[in-house]
Amino acid sequence: MTQQIAIGIGASSKAVAQDILTLIQSCILKVDAATTASTTQHPTIPTILATLDRRADIASVVASTLGLRLVLFPATVLAEVRGVKTISSIAARTTGSPSIAEAAALAALGDRAHLLLERQTGNQCTCAMAVLP
Repeated sequence: MTQQIAIGIGASSKAVAQDILTLIQSCILKVDAATTASTTQHPTIPTILATLDRRADIASVVASTLGLRLVLFPATVLAEVRGVKTISSIAARTTGSPSIAEAAALAALGDRAHLLLERQTGNQCTCAMAVLP
């Protein structure tokens, strides 16, 4: 059975879609390299892009470019997600949630999901990946 994989992104108001796409590509390559080194699993193929509802415009461009289903969450939902590893005081102050990328990836897959890749930082954006085995 194929694992479900979700990408969570965070983006400042200054972020551009290309920066997010570049970071996502880098994250997928990191996961693939780590997975290939330890198992014979197939390449990482995410199906969902998730983020804060306030970033719907830029996220829809990214999701469309990658052919992913877009899932949006309000900060109140992201603030309650369990299993996040990275806390950001800036995100907490500006959005009300201490985690955006990690929380969005986990929330998109539900309570049984766990992080495949903790938050990575790019130019004005962040990315994390979660898996539902």
